[in-house]
Amino acid sequence: MISFEAVINNLDEAVFLFDKKGKLVFANKAGEEFFGRSLKEIKNRQFKYLFSDAKDIVILLEKTIREGRLFNCRDMEVDLGRTANINVNISPFYLDGTLEGALLCIRENLSLTNREDYHFDMLLYLIGSVAHEIKNPLSGIKGAAQILQGSARNSEAVECVNLIIKEADRLNAVLQSYLTMTRMPVFNRLNIHEVIEHALRVMGTTVKESKIVIGKSYDPSLPIIRGDEGKLLQVFINLLKNAVEAMTVPKESKGRGGNQVSSGPARPVLSISTRPSNEYMVVYEGGGAGRKDSKSKKQRWVVITMQDTGMGIPGDEIGKIFLPFYTKKDGGSGLGLALSRKIIKDHGGTIKVKSKVGHGTTVSVYLPLQVTG
Repeated sequence: MISFEAVINNLDEAVFLFDKKGKLVFANKAGEEFFGRSLKEIKNRQFKYLFSDAKDIVILLEKTIREGRLFNCRDMEVDLGRTANINVNISPFYLDGTLEGALLCIRENLSLTNREDYHFDMLLYLIGSVAHEIKNPLSGIKGAAQILQGSARNSEAVECVNLIIKEADRLNAVLQSYLTMTRMPVFNRLNIHEVIEHALRVMGTTVKESKIVIGKSYDPSLPIIRGDEGKLLQVFINLLKNAVEAMTVPKESKGRGGNQVSSGPARPVLSISTRPSNEYMVVYEGGGAGRKDSKSKKQRWVVITMQDTGMGIPGDEIGKIFLPFYTKKDGGSGLGLALSRKIIKDHGGTIKVKSKVGHGTTVSVYLPLQVTG
């Protein structure tokens, strides 16, 4: 016999039931995943607390409980520690003809960035395949040129052969960077603070020339995690580079989205911190959510945050910055953030961005810390 709860738990929609005092009575598995917390942790919490940064939802829930009204909203933007675009259905909950609370259903719209993930993966596969196919004959071209190098009789011939070898080496370096970019992470034990410090050393000269003050707040209690040091280093160097560029634009110049803003403080500051997260993600193993053979575990995170005092990113740009080839920089490829997001995703993590024009940007990288039952 299939239970009603099992049906609700297999819905893609996040479903929340609040009593007439505004306390959470029930949330399905999608609802737990929506908040990244288990029902046990959020049960009996007021909706004013759960949606403290989503005032529109709070107002509509209050009206539904007070007046018994039904609301449907599409493409609502809410801040839940991340910017989410959602469709909302709020209906009064009646029991034996008496209004006992409100039923809230939320479906998160797939972001443009997420829709592009598949296409980006296919693009990387294509790049890797082409790079691999070119690399082999390129080695043969360089080898033949080296043989000719010893038999060249005049300066012009020597110059041509040397040019072939030089260009072959340059092209080989480009191909190698593409092959490195497309390979999956190789997981090893690592100290995340050592990776961050390595990235800071790489960017040291640029940071010094830009007169940027680096503030560090590392949590020494963080344990060793598993990850690909080279790929995570690539992510942190890219994030540092973006932060430095955001804080070194000329005074009264245009921001990343073209907005006219002031230059901010005389000494730009980049604050870097690490901590274990307060958030949990409910992970299901076995048969999946709602099935008898499923087993839930709570995933906790290590959070690396980089907060700059730069120009900031306009709200309509934040949803696009991780798209492949999307860039506002002169000469930029638009692959840096897209690739960084993929690397963190391949590590089982995520990247969150908060920004305000004229006040700077905060980028938080979430990497799996541990799994507890």
